Amino acid sequence: MARVKRPRFLCFFCDDQPFLDVGTLLRGEVEPSSLRQIYALSILAGEALPISALELELVINTPADRWVEPNGAAPESLSRLVSKGVLLSDEDADEPSRYRQRDDELVEAQWNLHGALYYFLTKWRGVDLRQLTGQDPSGELDAPTAEVIRAFLDEFGRPPEPFRSVDGPVRELPLVSREGSLYDVLGDRRTVRRFDAEKQLGLEELAVVLRYVFGYQAYAPLFGEVMTLKRTSPSGGGLHPVEAYPLVRNVEGLRPGLYHYNPRDHTLEQIAELGRADAEVLAGELLCGQTYFAAAHVTFLLSARFERAFWKYRRHQRGLTSVLMDAAHLTQTLYLVATELGLGAFVTAAINGEDIDARLGLDGVREGAVVACGIGVPSAEPSPFDPRFVPFVPRTTELD
Repeated sequence: MARVKRPRFLCFFCDDQPFLDVGTLLRGEVEPSSLRQIYALSILAGEALPISALELELVINTPADRWVEPNGAAPESLSRLVSKGVLLSDEDADEPSRYRQRDDELVEAQWNLHGALYYFLTKWRGVDLRQLTGQDPSGELDAPTAEVIRAFLDEFGRPPEPFRSVDGPVRELPLVSREGSLYDVLGDRRTVRRFDAEKQLGLEELAVVLRYVFGYQAYAPLFGEVMTLKRTSPSGGGLHPVEAYPLVRNVEGLRPGLYHYNPRDHTLEQIAELGRADAEVLAGELLCGQTYFAAAHVTFLLSARFERAFWKYRRHQRGLTSVLMDAAHLTQTLYLVATELGLGAFVTAAINGEDIDARLGLDGVREGAVVACGIGVPSAEPSPFDPRFVPFVPRTTELD
């Protein structure tokens, strides 16, 4: 009989759900009742598993630091818990072995329990926004109509007020206005959701974006080794754990396909060659059916080398936050560089991270997908998703 132990990365929660008591209903009584359900949050499997009170007791009483015989456990219950990563088994079968390995990797990579819980239980696979909104999954993602927006507002009301103030003395500030290339770029920065498919992106333009967004500008040697690097964006600890994987659709002189950007040598390392149409289809799948972004000339799949960040922030509660901020800084810099080049840019957190990891050959623990962004030649025609902005000046703009 295989021995078992409890994973080190495991949590539980209870939920009270509405429950229809048939016996009470047959007696002619209608009383609100609820059913309490216990869930095991399996970080190893990335899902919540409903368990019984007896199963909870079994898991809690199983040690995490040594293998034990599962005495008294029902075989079917034990098999279910092992198959979902709620208990680990020392047998050599594929699934138990995979979960056992992942539990060890999370410890070795210095993951914090709370960060791992958030990251692995919110990671998507196979999500398509077109299906979620009842649209044709093989067509373009349609912008919400006025009727859809009105129905949403009718159900949930208006959003919280955009401006907030607090009681206390008020000091007015000068209405300053600055001119120059930096401020022009800041003012022109926007998200583009429609790209000109007929035009190619120049290889030099791609090189500029890679060099000044994901490339390194300086380094600080320590004990003869590169320890701290400098990009045009800040990074927690100067470690810069975020990697860029360009998915190229239409760039002059560059075969469409999936690449890795090597900032040390300023080179593109090919992972897979694709046709232009296949690259767009793949981008749509990885970006959850957001077809307007999939048409970008280059999509950057950004991953984080967690073990590099957590080398310093060891099992730190804010370690994952630092990594996500790193990725966010890079995407804003991408917007600014793209705007200066006259290109359109986008960023989206709606990604199928599990699918990206599989496509890139990442284990998801030492390195895994965090966000996607991209660039391209913007279309002259606006996207139906784009809001129409009008200038806003403090204290002078009349608001409804």
